[in-house]
Amino acid sequence: MNFLLLGAGASKSYSVSPTGVRMPIAKDFFSTFEKLDISGHPWVLIDGLLDFVMRVKKENPMDFFSRDVDIEELYTEIEENLNCYVGKDAGLERIMAFKSYTQLIFIFSAVINSIQNGPISRPHSALAKMLSNDDMVVTFNWDTLMDRALNSETEWTTDYGYGFWPKSIYRNCWGAPNEKQSTSPLLIKLHGSVNWLSSHPMSPEKDVVLMQESAPDTVWIYESTEEPYACFAGRYTPGYEDFSYGYYPPNILDDRGRAAGPGRKLVSARLKLPWVPEGTASSEGLVSIPLIIPPVKQKNYNGYGMLFDNLWTKAQEGLTNAEHIIIIGYSFPRTDLKSNQLFLDAFLNRKDIPYITILDPLPERVAEKFRFEFGIPNSHLRVIKGFFTDETDVNELFSFQNS
Repeated sequence: MNFLLLGAGASKSYSVSPTGVRMPIAKDFFSTFEKLDISGHPWVLIDGLLDFVMRVKKENPMDFFSRDVDIEELYTEIEENLNCYVGKDAGLERIMAFKSYTQLIFIFSAVINSIQNGPISRPHSALAKMLSNDDMVVTFNWDTLMDRALNSETEWTTDYGYGFWPKSIYRNCWGAPNEKQSTSPLLIKLHGSVNWLSSHPMSPEKDVVLMQESAPDTVWIYESTEEPYACFAGRYTPGYEDFSYGYYPPNILDDRGRAAGPGRKLVSARLKLPWVPEGTASSEGLVSIPLIIPPVKQKNYNGYGMLFDNLWTKAQEGLTNAEHIIIIGYSFPRTDLKSNQLFLDAFLNRKDIPYITILDPLPERVAEKFRFEFGIPNSHLRVIKGFFTDETDVNELFSFQNS
C-alpha cells in the first residue's frame, strides 16, 4: 500500500491556471489575492477584514497588506479578537469580529477556486495514474486539484471518495450519494476542502453555532453545475470548472435550519447598496459556507462533531499499514503539533519499518525528523531534492530501491 501526503508544495505545482497565478502560501496570500480579478469584485466581501485592520490593529489597510502578512498569524489575531467579546453585552463588537472571521473563509476559498479554475492538473493526474485501489492520499490542502485528477483518471467519486458519506452532492442539482462503495483510492482531507459545505454559522454571544438542523458532522459536497444555482442573494457566478465555484457556493436545500427556540425568532436582513449589482439566481435555501479548518495555531476540529476525528483516525490507519510513504511538499511546520503526533502514533503501532520518500526543495529538516524523531533508518529513507512539477518522474517517486 502507498500512502501519499500532499502539502502546500504539491499545490504550487499547478502552473496552468488561466489567472497566471500559482497557489499561495501563508506569507504571500494577500499579494496573490490582489493579483486576481476577484479582489475588485463587489460581491467579494472584505469590509470586515478592513475594519479589523483599521479598528483593532489601527493600521492603514493599504500599508498593512503591502507587507508579507502571515495569514496564520493574522487569522489567529482575528480569532483572539473574537474571543474578547462574549456575553449578551458584546453586541456590535462581536458582530464585527465574527464578520472578519467568516469573511476570511470565503476569501480563502475564492482565491483557491479562482486559481484552480482551469485544466486538470498534469502533475496530480500523473500521481492518480500510479495509484491502486488500496492506496491512500492524505492532504492538508483545501484545493481540489487531486480530487479532479482522481475523478478523471480513476473510478474515484465524491460519493465515498473522501472517507465519509456526504448528505447530498451537487451535480447540477442536489442529490443523494451513491451508497455503493467504489474500489478506488481514498482522498483524506484533514483540514477540509473548498468544495465541502456546511451551513453558515452564527455566534451571537460566545459559541460558534452552525445554522443547520442536521448534526454538525454533516457534509454537503459541491461537484459541478450546468445552470445557475440558488445561493446567497442569488449571486451565482458562471464560468467555473468542476469542483470549483464563484465566491458563493450553492445554498443547502434539504435542511430547514436550526429552530430559533421558544420565544425567539430568527431574523435575516441584507443591506442593498446601489453600487453592488443584484444577483439574478434564486436565493432559496439555507446559506452555506466552505467547510475548512482556518489556518489558526489552535485549530478547532470539534465544531464539526466527529468528522475530523474520524478522518484523522483513517489517516493514522493508512500510515500504520502503508509499505511506502511518499511525502510531497510538506515541511512539517513546528506549530502543527497534530500532524507530528499523527506520525508518532502510527509508527508506534507498526510492527515493521516503512519505506519513506521525501520530495521537497528543502528536504533536509524533514529527513532529520524522520531519522531522529520517527526512528527511520537511512536504509528506508530516500530524499529527492526538488519541486513537484510536470517534469517529476512519478515512476521513480513510487519505486524504492533498497540500497
